[in-house]
Amino acid sequence: MAKAYSCIVNKYPSRAFRDRYTAEPNQAAKFCQMTAMVDISQGKMAPFPGGILLTTADGQIVGAVGVSGAAGDEDEYCAIQGVREANVAGLFTVPETHSCATVKDPQ
Repeated sequence: MAKAYSCIVNKYPSRAFRDRYTAEPNQAAKFCQMTAMVDISQGKMAPFPGGILLTTADGQIVGAVGVSGAAGDEDEYCAIQGVREANVAGLFTVPETHSCATVKDPQ
């Protein structure tokens, strides 16, 4: 639930939440800001892959999906694939594609 919650609060995928605060080396202040956000939310936010946004064709956020249980990249893959398999007309994911190298995309 924390990965999906992070997506809704931040309006971007949980991978982007992590990357936004850890992409630049030697930026301890940004890392501390990220961990403070998790702490302030009382653990409701999660800064690692596996949370994706659900949007309409025009980009309106209508929900989020969070998956946990494997590596973050695999969690993200499962979230995207689950939405694809649900085949709900007009529902899109952000990100549109996964970053997982350990599974083969059937499409």
